Amino acid sequence: MEKKLLLDIETGGFQVEDEIYEVAVLAIENGKVVDSLHLGEIEDENEIHEGMGAGYACISENEYYISKFQSFVTKYPYPFIAHNASFDRKFLVHYGWMSEEATFYDSVRAIKNACPYLFGYSLGYLVNYFGIKRGNAHTAIDDVHVLFKVLEAAQPNQWLPLYNASPNAFKSSAKSFLERGLELKGESEAFKGKHLVFTGASQFPRVLMQEIAIACGATVGNSVNKKTDYLICGEKVGANKINKAIELDVPMYEDSWFIDIVFQDLAIEESGYKPIELSNSFEITQYSTIQSPYKMLSEFEGKQVNIACLKWRVQSIVSELLEKMGATVVLGSNGKKVDYMIYTDKGEYKLLEQSEELGIIAIPASKFNRMVLEGGVVWSH
Repeated sequence: MEKKLLLDIETGGFQVEDEIYEVAVLAIENGKVVDSLHLGEIEDENEIHEGMGAGYACISENEYYISKFQSFVTKYPYPFIAHNASFDRKFLVHYGWMSEEATFYDSVRAIKNACPYLFGYSLGYLVNYFGIKRGNAHTAIDDVHVLFKVLEAAQPNQWLPLYNASPNAFKSSAKSFLERGLELKGESEAFKGKHLVFTGASQFPRVLMQEIAIACGATVGNSVNKKTDYLICGEKVGANKINKAIELDVPMYEDSWFIDIVFQDLAIEESGYKPIELSNSFEITQYSTIQSPYKMLSEFEGKQVNIACLKWRVQSIVSELLEKMGATVVLGSNGKKVDYMIYTDKGEYKLLEQSEELGIIAIPASKFNRMVLEGGVVWSH
């Protein structure tokens, strides 16, 4: 994609009622930044790096900033790319910054397709994995510049537009559209082996979406727990489920993401665009240490490795890898008599603070991820 707009916004929370506080856009032409736009009113400069709109005034309905944004995207009428694009689009469409017809691509999806064996795809994780230096984290303008560098490093070459169903248009054909989904049993394995939880008010009938998920190989539950693979969110999602998903590192996506994955063929018919042909299942990364390019590192043979400070999802992958390397995996948070510890990037852990004193080689998950993909030698203190 030679011409594109990279976009990032900062909001006060996950719901549109939480408002927009900052918007940043980069115009990219032939791999170079040709122009940029940063919109936001600083109220407290000491708070602006805390994220979620801290330190900025609300600009959701500020006509001056909306006008500047619209003038910029009129000057550069390119498709939008954002990290977890459905989130940004939801806010900007809701407050009238852009129309529902604007073409959006999700960089998370594209990077997953290009780099399917990473342990995580958050912007912070990708920055650490690719060794990218960043400035003031959590501001929109920094994050959008970082996204540019991440895309340079990941080099994704397959992009699929988000499904752009307008609520009114969808309601008129909702029954036939979703009933088509119920016929997918045996045709689509987009969510095979996954456990989904649907929550929040939605234009899409919840019962039918659950049945479609089951038809596509998933199981469905009502509460978020360690078995949950995805939390699919509508509007007005309860704080308890969101907090639990954050605690357990459960990916959260908009309803449109679910529809987008399941109905790629139907999306083509309804919207009139033809995306690059990809399989329905490319979005759902299936980790397999048997068929993966993970390398077995001899440095870990016979060693004890504490992985208690990894997020639950990554623990299972790392544990299997280490066992294949001949290492002994330790899951106790107090396990101090070990040779290595592998921990979640940027995490604050007591064992990590004591690692040098105890002679433990501490490795962030992103570094270990790169080591097993590229082959590498563990560094020492």
